[in-house]
Amino acid sequence: MRTAAWGLLLGLFPLLAGASSVPAQPAEYLPIQSPLYEDIEALAARGYLRSLPTYSRPLARVDLAEALLDARRRSPEAEPDLHVRRLERELWRELEEIADTLSAPHETGPLLDLGQREQRFRVSLAGHLRGDFDETREAAHYRLRDESSVSARASLQLWPAVGAFEELGITRIRGQREFIDAIALHTDLEATVLRGELTARVSRLTAALGYDAQRWGPGARGTLLLSGAQGPMEFFSLQGSTRGRVSVAGTALTAVISAADDQYLAAHRIEIGAPRLVIGLAEAARYRSDGVDLLYASGLLPYTIIERIRIREASNDSLRRTERANVMASADVSFRAWPGLTAYGELLVDDFATESADMPNRIAYQLGLRSERPYGSHFVHLLGEYTRVRNFTYSVEYGEDYIYRGRSLGFVLGPDVENVFVEAAFDLSAAWQLRWSGDFTNRGEGRLGIPWVAAQGPVSTAGLSGIVEERREVWGDARWFPRDNVDVSAGLGYRRLRNENNAAGADRNAWLARVAADLRY
Repeated sequence: MRTAAWGLLLGLFPLLAGASSVPAQPAEYLPIQSPLYEDIEALAARGYLRSLPTYSRPLARVDLAEALLDARRRSPEAEPDLHVRRLERELWRELEEIADTLSAPHETGPLLDLGQREQRFRVSLAGHLRGDFDETREAAHYRLRDESSVSARASLQLWPAVGAFEELGITRIRGQREFIDAIALHTDLEATVLRGELTARVSRLTAALGYDAQRWGPGARGTLLLSGAQGPMEFFSLQGSTRGRVSVAGTALTAVISAADDQYLAAHRIEIGAPRLVIGLAEAARYRSDGVDLLYASGLLPYTIIERIRIREASNDSLRRTERANVMASADVSFRAWPGLTAYGELLVDDFATESADMPNRIAYQLGLRSERPYGSHFVHLLGEYTRVRNFTYSVEYGEDYIYRGRSLGFVLGPDVENVFVEAAFDLSAAWQLRWSGDFTNRGEGRLGIPWVAAQGPVSTAGLSGIVEERREVWGDARWFPRDNVDVSAGLGYRRLRNENNAAGADRNAWLARVAADLRY
């Protein structure tokens, strides 16, 4: 039955497409790394956006457009707001199709746009450049990062419910030459799919199947359960929401960690939004199966209960061990103390010492404060955030580690760390922004994928383990984004590193620089 799961899930698409005659736009997602989420959070912090699950990402562009129109109707004073203007120029296609009475500069049209609204095919070209400089790096002081790419974004919209979206590109996968089909000899350049989704949408219910990254929670430096730091994964999701003074959004997600190794991820989240308070509850499970498990994929039952069901179904002890899943839960809250000031936090529970008194508590928590304040026609953004992830979090002795392609599915820095992240940004206009940030990290000797085992005996995770690496980075950046299809930034930074790689006395300092450019046509 489990091996038939994908066929059943795919069968939902025609059901959704024919389930209602209510017009709806196909759901194209805004990538989780888009800087537009900063503008979304700035408007949410001032109470302009309602009925929008801000912290369950990626968000559908059409939902953002509807929330923006609702904000303009309820709060006419928001119309000249620079955050509103930035979102409008990016989402003008959706805004125009929802409400054709608006008048403002259109977004940059795609290279190819064929067909009418009911059946439309579009192609856009894009270039993404990410480069950095480190004066102490031995191999190359300056290098292009793996996020750099040249791509083509194609979309096929079958009105009113179904859409297909795919971004094909040429990029570099550093250190993976033996696993890729390089397009040039002795390089790590390959042609690949950067993102892609097939979506079906009826009213407020969306089904999506594809290859993309997911991010849940309010954190800025990174979130604790699903941070998106691992990059895109093969996934299937169902998301539904209600509107009103109190809104509720639910998401059920199934992702493939490794089909060859029979490893899967299931996660579900509910986000409840009130005018000043947002609460998110989520659970995730890393499990092993010969195919997608229908109970995990449904998102209806708590995963700890599903794990017990599967263990009881096994016929002997050796099989019961293979049914063990790495289950963890998180709760996050965001409270708007007054317009422009938001306090938020997240708690992740991997495991408490319930099975053995020797077992360490594996938890993580995050606290933050965000301020969005107008200053004349400008805006000032201030943020401070503290994150603590205890040792052994995300890892278990039976192998279901919270890892995808060597990266953490949870907090980007992994376990046995504490991090303080501060940021100040000044919006000179809709096209110019100045930003200062500080990233201060202490890391113990614990590592992702190294679990606690009973043979170690009692171990405390209250503090960092062993010799602590201390990393201090400060950055100043200038960003220029005059249009929806041009976004360029450059920054200068300084790093002070003590006990590098947890080796006592291994210290070094370095001047840093970085550039980023996103161009689209």
